[in-house]
Amino acid sequence: MDTHEQFAIDYFQDEDGKFTARVPAIPGCVAWGDTLEEAHRAAIEAIESCLEARETVDAPIAVSHYDGLNVYQRSANA
Repeated sequence: MDTHEQFAIDYFQDEDGKFTARVPAIPGCVAWGDTLEEAHRAAIEAIESCLEARETVDAPIAVSHYDGLNVYQRSANA
């Protein structure tokens, strides 16, 4: 059975129209983009980078159960 981890992504748009993406389950995991799509792609890259970095220091990740639209799901075996 293939298991997955899901990460909620919160988006905010500033007064200049740029987007910030924040991953609440991973403190400090933030990305930006000129469009929502760019922010989403950058958030996925940030999640992967943050998880790789945390593997080396054994930092805990908050568990959340989120079934919303702004979710990035990755294989737990990645």
